[in-house]
Amino acid sequence: MKVPREVEKHARNKVYAENDPYLPPKGKGLVALSICNNCKAVYHNKKWFLDKKLYEEKSKLKDINWVICPACKKTKENVPSGVVTLKGSFLKQHKQEIMNLIRNEDEHSKKYNPLKRIMKINEKGNEIEILTTTAKLAQRIGSILKKAYSGEVEYKKHENAKFMRVEWRRDIIET
Repeated sequence: MKVPREVEKHARNKVYAENDPYLPPKGKGLVALSICNNCKAVYHNKKWFLDKKLYEEKSKLKDINWVICPACKKTKENVPSGVVTLKGSFLKQHKQEIMNLIRNEDEHSKKYNPLKRIMKINEKGNEIEILTTTAKLAQRIGSILKKAYSGEVEYKKHENAKFMRVEWRRDIIET
């Protein structure tokens, strides 16, 4: 019997950002040069950059369109496109190194696309919940945790909304 697509384990379905209401429609980007008031990301040549040197250079120009970037809008309005939940007894003992790995992935992701970032990290008892601006980043975090620490990863992609829920769990088996 085939398991329904939205509850498959270890299946990383492709996630696309099309139809994201926070992004401008295809072919209708922002003004040639825009800068985010909040995070200082620069929109130039139809791409966002989080580059201090580029920001300092472009912010001195006269014709700047000051905006709030899609990632900052999502964060401000608390509308994540991905949720990663970390569980298990292994998490308790290795929390710091797991969180360092996740923060490194966030930094790496922001270098290539500043719209892909962690919005918030919530700790609830023995669980950690990570909210991301893109479903793809949530999927990527699940993938790196599985690769680095094994455990079980479950991906739940919601078809109608561009949203991914990822749950990573690893327990320590005592002998």
